[in-house]
Amino acid sequence: MLDISDDEFVMLRDLIRERFGIWYDDQKRFLLLSRLSTRLAKRGFETYARYVEFLRYDVNREQEWTDLASALSNNETYFFRERAQLKALAAHILDEFLARSPRVRLWSSASSSGEEAYSLAMTLLDTGKIADAMLSIRATDISPRVLDLAERGFYRALSFRATEPAMIQKWFHPQGDGFVVDERIKRLVSFGRMNLLDGPKVAAEGPFDAIFCRNVLIYFDKPTQKRVVESFAKALRPGGYLFLGHAESLFHLTDLYEPIVGPEAIVYRLKAAVPA
Repeated sequence: MLDISDDEFVMLRDLIRERFGIWYDDQKRFLLLSRLSTRLAKRGFETYARYVEFLRYDVNREQEWTDLASALSNNETYFFRERAQLKALAAHILDEFLARSPRVRLWSSASSSGEEAYSLAMTLLDTGKIADAMLSIRATDISPRVLDLAERGFYRALSFRATEPAMIQKWFHPQGDGFVVDERIKRLVSFGRMNLLDGPKVAAEGPFDAIFCRNVLIYFDKPTQKRVVESFAKALRPGGYLFLGHAESLFHLTDLYEPIVGPEAIVYRLKAAVPA
């Protein structure tokens, strides 16, 4: 791994924060460098200073930023992750949605390789309360690489570590050394690339009944967290829900949402419509 000066580290860290919102403090210095080392090797750079210059000024920098997004993404996910929230959605929150509209739109805003979005579709169809034509799910990520995997819908054993065998039998088909998602589920989900720092684009994706942004805010600093969740507010219907990871909170971050505390999960409901 190449040596990096303090000044070079700060320049790279700030560029990445500005573009993606991901914050690397001094304690995450080695993590950042380990993820960047393959990019420098691929581009043939011998110094981080040269890489910074490339990211700032080169005519081909946008392709590198796209590749860098994949290198920096943490793609740890699996089907039916944080199941308590899914149970709350199916048992109670879905009824609220259906009481005000016959169609339900959900957004998996950092969908990685697609397990979350497909889990949402399977969970809601299994309630028997909603037909296919009534449900649509948008799934986005900053990494083109994981979006390609998500659209294929092929998964191996690690993705099923929280999945009941009956669900695998119902919604997947064996293929090689893994399983592929049933076409009925795949038709309910549309995938696309999204940088959550692009406020106007975030707002334009709506309106949604619920947005899932789980285990993403922990990688942002406080100002960026506030910026993202307030952009989400413009993409939600009045009374829409925001689902965060169990280690994330809106406490002292924004007053646009009210916490809804259930027996096993906390979710956040938008208090009122926010002008686009």
